[in-house]
Amino acid sequence: MGSKLCKGEEASDEAMDRNNRIELDLNKERIEGRKMVKILLLGSADSGKSTIVKQMRILHTDGFSETELVNYRYMLHTNYIGSLHYIARGIAQLQIAVPSNEKDLVDKFEYSFSKFLDFDDDNMIKLILKFLSYDSVTTACQRLNEFYLPDNTNYLFAESKRILMPNYLPTAVDIIHARASTTGVHEITFGFRRFSIRLIDVGGQKTERRKWIHCFDSVSAILYVVSLSCYDQSMEEDPSINRMDDSIDLFRAMFFNPFLIRCSFILFLNKKDLFELKLRHVPLHRFYPAFEDRTKNITSDSAYAEAVEFVKKLFLGVNTEENNRHIYTHVTNATDTKNIEFVFGATCDIVLQNNLTRAGMT
Repeated sequence: MGSKLCKGEEASDEAMDRNNRIELDLNKERIEGRKMVKILLLGSADSGKSTIVKQMRILHTDGFSETELVNYRYMLHTNYIGSLHYIARGIAQLQIAVPSNEKDLVDKFEYSFSKFLDFDDDNMIKLILKFLSYDSVTTACQRLNEFYLPDNTNYLFAESKRILMPNYLPTAVDIIHARASTTGVHEITFGFRRFSIRLIDVGGQKTERRKWIHCFDSVSAILYVVSLSCYDQSMEEDPSINRMDDSIDLFRAMFFNPFLIRCSFILFLNKKDLFELKLRHVPLHRFYPAFEDRTKNITSDSAYAEAVEFVKKLFLGVNTEENNRHIYTHVTNATDTKNIEFVFGATCDIVLQNNLTRAGMT
């Protein structure tokens, strides 16, 4: 009987040891899971999400490979020719008079601009410079606020001398200004203090949004990016919908999505530089009449700050009092590395603190 008792005690000890090992393994998994922080970048197309990812690569990784530099070279050349194409379209849209000696080349940039993508051909460079010297192009460039041009056009034109050079390779700043629509899911993982940040970027076009749900698992925070300067623009997929309105509706849908109810929400009001410039030519109240009442007694110096505050409240308005959730907001310029470094650091501090609070460690 004593032998049976000893065997029973041994079995009990083994079971206890096994349970302890399992508990230790589970604790280890919980700790390791807590070290990895998953942040999901959401927002409408052309809001600046991908620019933030590129900034993180510059700030927290080894940057870009030679192959990537060559690919970005082609992308920037495509962006450059695309801007010339939009100027040619603007000339037609604004019905700017085109002298007969300019018409052939202006038409080519409007209808067959992809032919000009060989930047290693000296003749192509000469045609580009010839186009830029035209009176009709100069007139269009004096009325840039009256037709659509990509956000990076001014930067590309300011850097024309370098970008049009043979054997040009982009700098980190050039890459920050390169534009391409995000399709699918892209991610970057990097160290931040004692944690690993897994930053995931997904396409913002309507056709891409149904893929977002596959990224919702184990998300610590939603970093929602909105372009402040989109208030006068229409959706590419549906011109009857204002881009800012679409962004607000999308933010509301994500904020109340049951899969994201426990996530921290950070709102980046992006493209503040373009917003400030645009306000001088395109009044906000033209698209949001409610803003007109707010601007009656303010000076031009405070108009920008008032406009930012107005847009901010449009987004924060989705959060009802009974909901009792906090939305952290930052006004940003995604092409400004120092601004993004500071703001993203503050964002990570918030996310990490909230993670620790949820884990009962504060």
